[in-house]
Amino acid sequence: MKTNVFNFTTLFTITLFLFLSSIADAQWRNETHDIYNAPTGIAVQIDGDLSEWSGVMDAVTGTDGTPFCGVTFEANGGDIKTFEEYNGGIWNDADDHETCFMFAWDEDTLYLALSVTDDTHEHAAAAAWNGDGAQLAVEPTGAREAGLPLFLYNIGLDGTAENVILQNERTNGSPGLVAGDAAIVRDEGAKKTYYEFRFPATELQIEGDTFSEGMEVGVGICVNDGDTSDGQEGQRGWGGWYPHAVVYGKNSEKTGLVILSSTAVTAVEPAHKLTTTWGALKSRP
Repeated sequence: MKTNVFNFTTLFTITLFLFLSSIADAQWRNETHDIYNAPTGIAVQIDGDLSEWSGVMDAVTGTDGTPFCGVTFEANGGDIKTFEEYNGGIWNDADDHETCFMFAWDEDTLYLALSVTDDTHEHAAAAAWNGDGAQLAVEPTGAREAGLPLFLYNIGLDGTAENVILQNERTNGSPGLVAGDAAIVRDEGAKKTYYEFRFPATELQIEGDTFSEGMEVGVGICVNDGDTSDGQEGQRGWGGWYPHAVVYGKNSEKTGLVILSSTAVTAVEPAHKLTTTWGALKSRP
């Protein structure tokens, strides 16, 4: 009897240890915005004008029905935030910095659009990540496991807010993105910065050089924020979608999942495009 009790206790202890270890090691996932079902049928022009994206923000939402705007993520230390301050940075509210994003695709290309609310634009450094700018991670298999190859790209505006800085940080032997693959437009009146990107299937080394319905791609979006006030220049924090795919290491397991769907978003009449697009982009969870 004593032997049986000992064996049961030992087995229970081992099982409990393995269970708790699996919880500790489990990758945190956003409960409502872990998966983005990207539509198709959109004729995207890479120019920083998001009018052709009209309706996408309303058509693709999280499981709770809210748009992919100000999405929460696990910050360093385990807190859940929509913005993570860094190196003395101060974040006030969504008017200070908030990221909205949209994906679309066709057989040749995966597209990404960002609408970033930001009360000031600060980018005086030569490095695209060190101030207002975006860092993007793409894990092309969608497996989102640790150690998988990541494609890494950094983009921002220089101090004049007119010239684009595009850095191909890691391309795994591919040529990298070129000038026509990315665009940024800063609208000081609206206090917004608009980004557009295209990732060719050939660049991401997709099998057959073609995207198709049902394919899955892991993506991390880190939109950095700096301000023009003293002591707030440079990389002082970030928002986005699974930004820890890029910061605190390059982590393929910490990407969100983009699934290429068959849904086609029909554009509204040209006269209503801007009203619909910008109205939707201002929506917040």
